[in-house]
Amino acid sequence: MTTTLVPGRPATRPGPAPVPGDLLGTVRIPAAELHAAARAGAHKPLLDRFFPPCDAHGNRLGRSAAYYQPRAALPAAAALADTLGLLDRNVPTPHLRHALLDNLHNLAAASAYALWHDLTDRPAGPGDPRPAALDRLLDAATTTVTALHIPQPHTQPVAVTPADLELLTGLKSGWRSFRELDNHTKIMNELRFLAEHVLLPRPGITGMLAPLYGSLSLALSARALLPVLVDRPIQVHLVRLGFHDQSAVPYLGAGGTIRHDATAPAPHREALAAAASGATVLVVDDNVGYGSTLRAARTLIEQLGGQAITRSVESAWTLYHRSGLHDIADAADLPSLRPNLHHSIQKRLTGHLLRGDARGYARDPAHHAYGTLHQQMRDSFDLALSTGTWSSGQLAAMRAELGHATAWAEPPVPRPVTLTAAA
Repeated sequence: MTTTLVPGRPATRPGPAPVPGDLLGTVRIPAAELHAAARAGAHKPLLDRFFPPCDAHGNRLGRSAAYYQPRAALPAAAALADTLGLLDRNVPTPHLRHALLDNLHNLAAASAYALWHDLTDRPAGPGDPRPAALDRLLDAATTTVTALHIPQPHTQPVAVTPADLELLTGLKSGWRSFRELDNHTKIMNELRFLAEHVLLPRPGITGMLAPLYGSLSLALSARALLPVLVDRPIQVHLVRLGFHDQSAVPYLGAGGTIRHDATAPAPHREALAAAASGATVLVVDDNVGYGSTLRAARTLIEQLGGQAITRSVESAWTLYHRSGLHDIADAADLPSLRPNLHHSIQKRLTGHLLRGDARGYARDPAHHAYGTLHQQMRDSFDLALSTGTWSSGQLAAMRAELGHATAWAEPPVPRPVTLTAAA
């Protein structure tokens, strides 16, 4: 693979949305599919480890503690891939197939980030195996996430070699418990919105930049699908950049600049610099609270001689209620009306799984939020109008998103007051 994330064109256009998941994107696997998989020869201990029972009827969750412990689960990647091949050949199990692809993608994406983190902080020297391993992992993560969106009879994930496995398990830092945006239904809705309302009306946009770690699955999906949706090449680039959970990284340079060397391994920095110079780059982050990451990404693109158009998949509209001083109108050129799935709720839900309490996860009141997503987005739009800080262009983008969202089937986000009471 080349050092930039230059998208390859899949053989077919994106099909229907992936199997719908819950608030985090976790699917429920019917008991009948598990029985069919067992009859086909699937290894029961593997299924038990990755897909825990969530009710008295034998239905299971598509994620377990293993999903949020990728370094420990990585040795099982080959067995997961073998099970996927077994089912593809023998029995239709759409929910279980989705869960297998989801877990394979998660392992590859989490491993790619750990290597990205390591190579950024410890640059590669001659003969270093890490850059090639990073390329293989990015390919594996792209292959699996593409298969979630494009119908194809068989999926052959890129293998993690024994040497790669040894290298990865030796990494002590860079392993993250969850990506804020790894809900594949939401990702597909976002990519279709970007294609129809951002990229097609702006043919001058030739590249996309995604801050890591939360946007990695979005970026890898975009790498495969955006060129098909807009029928032109779109280069997708990554940077490690964030001020909430990566505050220990010294991103800020002299005079308000961004230290590009702190964001990516050298070949990827060079590729972004070449692509951004004199170009317009779409920056898409998973969520925006105070706008620090989007502003920093804009600064970086401008340092490299380009122009940035910024977008966030979710926005923390609740912050407008907390403080009249909160304003991200200068950070998000194309603000999303989706409310933000706050980190505290994600941690609570993943905490159920990490404790092995799949039934507690399934019963958590966060899955029964008031209203619908579209109603929440209408409320966000009314709030945006009341602030008086947004431009006519930004409000037009919000209206376009609100219209596009009538077809979305994403779960609504629990209200903060409900979360506090239920915690």
